[in-house]
Amino acid sequence: MGTWVDLHNQGLSGTIPPQLGDNSQLVELYLWNNSISGTIPPETGKLSQLWQFDLYNNSISGTIPPETGKLSQLGVLALRKNSISGTIPAETSKLSQLGVLSLSNNDISGTIPPETGKLSQLYMLYLYNNSISGTIPAETSMLYNLTLLKLYNNLISGSVPSQLNSLP
Repeated sequence: MGTWVDLHNQGLSGTIPPQLGDNSQLVELYLWNNSISGTIPPETGKLSQLWQFDLYNNSISGTIPPETGKLSQLGVLALRKNSISGTIPAETSKLSQLGVLSLSNNDISGTIPPETGKLSQLYMLYLYNNSISGTIPAETSMLYNLTLLKLYNNLISGSVPSQLNSLP
């Protein structure tokens, strides 16, 4: 069945210990609405059973580790409302089960990776309130399950790809 850890809204502080990656049975991790700081340890990429990873509303900084792309069972990655910087790693395109990618309200820059179009299960993509630039990649039209796309308050330019009109 796996392990669920729900410690949301507990006033926790400190950092996420790298040893968390040793819990091979961890399925869901809810640490949202605390005061956790520091970075996301690359060791979290060893959580092979993790389905939901929610760090919403903390003080997480640094970048999204590329090791996140190893979380083959991940369905929800919620890192919104932190201080995460850097770009969206192309490795996220390996998350074939990902349904929700919520990275809004951070300091993320760069462009939306065209590889995002490979996330065939994605139905929610929240990237608003960042510093993302460039255009909306035409590959987003491959997201046939997409029901919510929020990109406002970024530095995105150009027009909306006409291919998005073909989404159900």
